Amino acid sequence: MNKLTTVKLVIAGVLVGMLSACASGPRVYTDADPTADFGQFRTYAFLEAAGKNAEAEYQTLSGQRIEDAIALAMEARGYRLDIEQPDLLINFHLKTEEKTRTSPPVYVGGYYGYRGGMYVGWPGYVEPGYVDSYTEGTLTVDLVNRHSSQMVWEGTAVSRVTSSVREAPNETVRAAVASIFAQYPYRAGMSTPLDIGTQP
Repeated sequence: MNKLTTVKLVIAGVLVGMLSACASGPRVYTDADPTADFGQFRTYAFLEAAGKNAEAEYQTLSGQRIEDAIALAMEARGYRLDIEQPDLLINFHLKTEEKTRTSPPVYVGGYYGYRGGMYVGWPGYVEPGYVDSYTEGTLTVDLVNRHSSQMVWEGTAVSRVTSSVREAPNETVRAAVASIFAQYPYRAGMSTPLDIGTQP
């Protein structure tokens, strides 16, 4: 196998790895109030404005799916719905944004034989750049201490919105919410965080 072929295979392998990483699931980010005592939280309710934009006075189908998935995640961790006197208030918001990612052309240098002057090696070539336009979806879930009106935990999932995502909204929402709460390390009434790997 010559060097030019090897370089092409290496580039192809890098691209495959990038695509595989993108397909592995959403990117999840979390943040928490380090002073919050999570042991005092046992019940929850949703903010009336959860899942609604400034203009809408009703909840969308996506909003209802997200609320249902969050309720399942909270109940799996021992929290109980209490719309009268909840310990935690939950807000969530979903947004989509058009994105463009570009890559400039890359020059792959040639090489020459070690028998100086006897023959000419490959002159090199240019890997063309690309422009990748796509839709990115961001789901954020906020947990707020109702007594202090202070946010105590936030989880965000970011992923591409593909045709398969649009065709399976229920599965997509459940997977996104599950990925967020997989990083939530508390159970109802417990102050000590659990190992993330033990979360339901």
